[in-house]
Amino acid sequence: MTRPLIIGSRRSGLARIQAEQVKSTLEGLSTGWSFAISFLETSGDRWSERGESLLPGKGIFTKELESALLRREIDIAVHSMKDLATELPEGLRLAAVSVREDARDVWVSRRFPDWEAVPPGSTVAIGSPRRMRQLHELRPDLCFCEIRGNVDTRLRKLEANPSWSGTVLAAAGLKRLEALGRGFCFAFFPFEAMLPAPGQGALGIESRSGEEEIGNLLRRLHDDSAGWEVAAERAFLRSLGGGCRSAVGAKATARRRELVLDGVIWIETAGRNYRGRATGRAEDAEAMGKALAEEILNAAGCRPKAGGGIE
Repeated sequence: MTRPLIIGSRRSGLARIQAEQVKSTLEGLSTGWSFAISFLETSGDRWSERGESLLPGKGIFTKELESALLRREIDIAVHSMKDLATELPEGLRLAAVSVREDARDVWVSRRFPDWEAVPPGSTVAIGSPRRMRQLHELRPDLCFCEIRGNVDTRLRKLEANPSWSGTVLAAAGLKRLEALGRGFCFAFFPFEAMLPAPGQGALGIESRSGEEEIGNLLRRLHDDSAGWEVAAERAFLRSLGGGCRSAVGAKATARRRELVLDGVIWIETAGRNYRGRATGRAEDAEAMGKALAEEILNAAGCRPKAGGGIE
C-alpha cells in the first residue's frame, strides 16, 4: 500500500488514546507501512448526554465507523469491544483483539472508600443497567440515579453533585486516561461481586473481509487469550439476544488453553439476577458462551426474543 493506512476512531478522549496506541503498535512492527488516524463522530457521541431509555439501538458507537469502512474512507476501525455489536455488517470482520486491559469495574467516590462504606439510603449515579442491577444485589438499601457522558464528564458530574455518594466506571478507561487519583476514592469490584460488560477492557480492530494484506498485518496485533475470552463473552451476549446496554455481564479467563466463563443477566419478570459458570477448552469459546446462556435461560424459565431482550 503506497498511501497511509487510515485508522478510524471515535472522537472522544478515550477513543483517541486507544487509536494512538494501535497506531504506535503498528508503527513499531517495522513493516514499512505508514499510518494516519481519521476521527469520526458517532451517533452515540451525539446522544451521550441523553437518558439511557432515549438512546438509539445497537451499534450506536460503531456504525458510522463501519459505514466509513464499507465506503473505503478508512481501512481499519478501532473499537472498545464492549461497544461492538455481536453481529457485524456483511463485508466486515473482526481482524484482531489486542492484549486486554483490566476488565474490572471500579467504585468512584469523593467521600466513601468503597461501596460497603456508603450509608443506607444514599444515592449512587449509575450509567448502565448491568452495573445498577449488580450493585443493587450487593446493596439493596441504596438509591440510584442515571448518569451519562464520557469518563471525564461523569467525574465532573460526580464532583458537582455532593448528594451523590459515588458512581461505577470501567477500570480500563480510567487507566488509559490516567484518571485514577484526582482526589477521588477508588475501589475495584472483584468479579465475584460485579461482572463487567462482555468485552470490557479489550480493543477490537475491524477491517474489510478479503483484504489479506491488511488482515495479515492485523493478525500481528492479535492476542490469543484476549480473543478467546472475548469470543466466549460475545457468544454469551449474542445468545441472550442482548446488546451493549443490556443488563448482561460476562467475564471469561483463559489459562493454558483452558477457559472459565462467568455470566449474569437480570431477568425483569423474576426481579433478580441469574448467574452461571462454564468451563472448557479455549478453542470452544463460542460454544461455551452459547451453552451458558441457554443454561441460565432454562434456569430462569425464559428465552431470548427475536428483536432482542428476554421473554
